[in-house]
Amino acid sequence: MKVVIRRSALVVMALLLAFVVAAGAQQTTLPPANASHPTQPAASSNGPGSMGSDMPAATSSSTTNPSVAPSGAVSSTPKTIIDSTAAVDNPYDPLLEPPPLPKGKPTLIGGMATNVDHVRNHLTVQPFGGGKKIKVFVDERSHIYRNGVETTVLGIHKGDRVYVDTMLDGDKVFAKNVRVITETGLAEVRGQVIGTNPEKGTISVRDQLSAKPVTFSVSGATRYSSSKGAATASDVQPGALINVQFSPRADNRDVAQDIVVLAKPGDNYIFSGTVTNLDMRTNTFFVDNQTDDQSYEVHFSPTVLADARSLKVGQEVTARAVFDGKKYQATNIRVESGKDQEGQESKAQ
Repeated sequence: MKVVIRRSALVVMALLLAFVVAAGAQQTTLPPANASHPTQPAASSNGPGSMGSDMPAATSSSTTNPSVAPSGAVSSTPKTIIDSTAAVDNPYDPLLEPPPLPKGKPTLIGGMATNVDHVRNHLTVQPFGGGKKIKVFVDERSHIYRNGVETTVLGIHKGDRVYVDTMLDGDKVFAKNVRVITETGLAEVRGQVIGTNPEKGTISVRDQLSAKPVTFSVSGATRYSSSKGAATASDVQPGALINVQFSPRADNRDVAQDIVVLAKPGDNYIFSGTVTNLDMRTNTFFVDNQTDDQSYEVHFSPTVLADARSLKVGQEVTARAVFDGKKYQATNIRVESGKDQEGQESKAQ
């Protein structure tokens, strides 16, 4: 009986040992990645519902970042490359477009074209009345007119009378507009005589607008007149105010055609009209003269007014003044009193 029990125990132990050995052998056949997940399909399986089991397993790179292609592979996904240089804001293309116009207001220059370079696109202008010659440049931004018709730089010739709207462009003088005048006509200037030269037959005048000296030639054909009537060449003296009409010439000798003497030192003048401006600090007023529709500045002394309060802007006045070569000095002022035209008058002492 004991022998039977021992044999049975040995058999049971042998079976247990075989079972343990078989289980250990089965564990060694499973992949290490799935050892801790007994319910996960093997890497060689496509899972439930798959049609085949011979598909290669996905690599770890495809599961972590699908957008990154393997080394050496060419991606089929289209990409947009942005050029950072295209974002630079260029104001113009220097090869295709002209630069913008210079900033600032243009300055008008009138004179004779003493030199024109059609290759380098510039011309030299001798201003009327003398002064330093000015070289101006033109390009595709410039507008050039010849007797009112638009043309090119080829329409400007040496000796032409030109009027140029100039602008400073860097260190150069740029011509925005060039007007060439070849038709016969007269120019006009008003100012004070600063000198005469009877031997050369010239008169120099300080232009009222530009404050620059302008020199004219006179001839036997020059006509003289005065705001008071007739005048002669002797009335054109330093200090006199004159108005001159002249014919510009290419040789820079502008010939005076008509000279009107507006005022000369020592002469008396009467102004009658409306006071448009009054400054009691400087004792001056402006009056719109009815006889010639011009405005004159009149200086006065308080002693010529019996009542300074009667002189007001908008008041009608009649003033007698002497021109001393610099200004009109009132010697008598009558202020109109209103509808009855009664006034008060005082005389200089």
